[in-house]
Amino acid sequence: MEELKKTVLFGDLFELYGKLLSPSQQQVANLYFNDDLTLSEIAEIVNVSRQAIFDSLKKSEKKLLEIESKVGALKIISELKKG
Repeated sequence: MEELKKTVLFGDLFELYGKLLSPSQQQVANLYFNDDLTLSEIAEIVNVSRQAIFDSLKKSEKKLLEIESKVGALKIISELKKG
């Protein structure tokens, strides 16, 4: 998946389902998707390793995809926008 499309997809999923993530996952995902910070910048803010931020984002992405596969709100919204 093209990196920009992936970022937009997960940004949209975070907007819809972000409150279902743990507080720490919400913080990391918000800094990454909404504030457009790098993994290193987030790691410095949160005071953990860059790898920990990477792992947190991967887990968040997996959880958001699982929620979307069950709920399907983003798919419905996309279809409605198409007309």
